[in-house]
Amino acid sequence: MEGMKWGKARYLDASALVKLYVVEPHSDVVRAFMNAHPKPFNTTSLCFAEALNVLKRKWLKKELTTDAYLKATHRLTVAAWGKEIELQNYGLVDPFVHNDVERIVQAHNIDVSDALQLLTLLKGRHSVLVRESASVLITADTGLATAAAAEGVRVWNCAAGPAPSWA
Repeated sequence: MEGMKWGKARYLDASALVKLYVVEPHSDVVRAFMNAHPKPFNTTSLCFAEALNVLKRKWLKKELTTDAYLKATHRLTVAAWGKEIELQNYGLVDPFVHNDVERIVQAHNIDVSDALQLLTLLKGRHSVLVRESASVLITADTGLATAAAAEGVRVWNCAAGPAPSWA
């Protein structure tokens, strides 16, 4: 369990992943944080795919050149391939997890992808670190940040300010 040897598990949602590879508000803060902390960071397969989709959308809207789009997607893919960012999943296609997903979606008005991300933190590989307050979810999504905090997950909303000392 590589991520546990440092005593922290840091999860990046799609909004934070995109900030690592394109310039947008708070990109510098997320990049500096990632560069200052041991790897690997974690994300879910859905967040990884969502980040690729956001990059695609930016390219299609001409917010990114073709070169910038290809460079960003390549760097994101290499980070996952090289284990700088590890993909973690809990119950992605498990129908028995659906009740937990529904509860979180209904309780916090977030989408299924975000609910599965919270369940990955709460019940997945590094769940013991969440219980010990040694995990953090890094996001720029206020709704997800609010839901995570309500579910007992430490969260840093990177769009709301600098990283807290415990992150």
